[in-house]
Amino acid sequence: MSYLRLTRGRLILGSFAASSILLVAFPAIDIHVSRLFFFDDGFHLGNEWWAKFLHDGMAWFLGSSMAVVIALYACNRLSRRNWCGVDGKRVIYLFIVLALGAGVIVNVVFKDNFGRARPRDIAEFGGTKLFTPAFVVSQECGKNCSFSSGEGAGGFFALALALALNRRRAALAAAFAVGCVVSYWRVASGAHFLSDTLVSFFVMLIVADVLFYYVVQRDPEPAAGMRRAGLEPRPAGNLNSGARSGTS
Repeated sequence: MSYLRLTRGRLILGSFAASSILLVAFPAIDIHVSRLFFFDDGFHLGNEWWAKFLHDGMAWFLGSSMAVVIALYACNRLSRRNWCGVDGKRVIYLFIVLALGAGVIVNVVFKDNFGRARPRDIAEFGGTKLFTPAFVVSQECGKNCSFSSGEGAGGFFALALALALNRRRAALAAAFAVGCVVSYWRVASGAHFLSDTLVSFFVMLIVADVLFYYVVQRDPEPAAGMRRAGLEPRPAGNLNSGARSGTS
């Protein structure tokens, strides 16, 4: 698999593995972090206006961002311009990242199968459910459970937008900040553990980066990489002219 030859690919996957091992080895990290937001027998930060704004704005963010990308693609096709480099491959790329990462992996495979109770529902914070460490399947929740964070995955979809439309460090940093703000809101409101949001971050980062490499970035022809590296074979005409000049 050629993606694994990339330094960034090995770094991302290695970081995910290391963080997952840490969370499994020390599950109490989740309890300690959530306890920072538990005041007077409740996660009251979830009732703040900014938390409600983020809750109501998540669907708007995802829908409007995809609408803008489609509009840019249509404008580029009609005007024969290249605003933000949006072409058909990038539109398909963003749809696949959103559907596969946030949709299938996080909301279907993880949330509906691991059965992890949310922080506000476990006994440590006044609930009746048992705490379950990350990556451990339980029966404490039947559907739409805590592991991992759907809203966190939606926030970190901004990483795919930054890769597709800009790829500058400032844009990637801003996209990362969007995901962190959404994740902070979910942890502070008692809806998710730290590990829920961290896993969603890595899921979206890995899906976005792998698909960007294969769908958008990777050269469809081996000769394309040779041309960028200055290794393209010289045309036959030039070779013949060189041969003639050498024999004259």
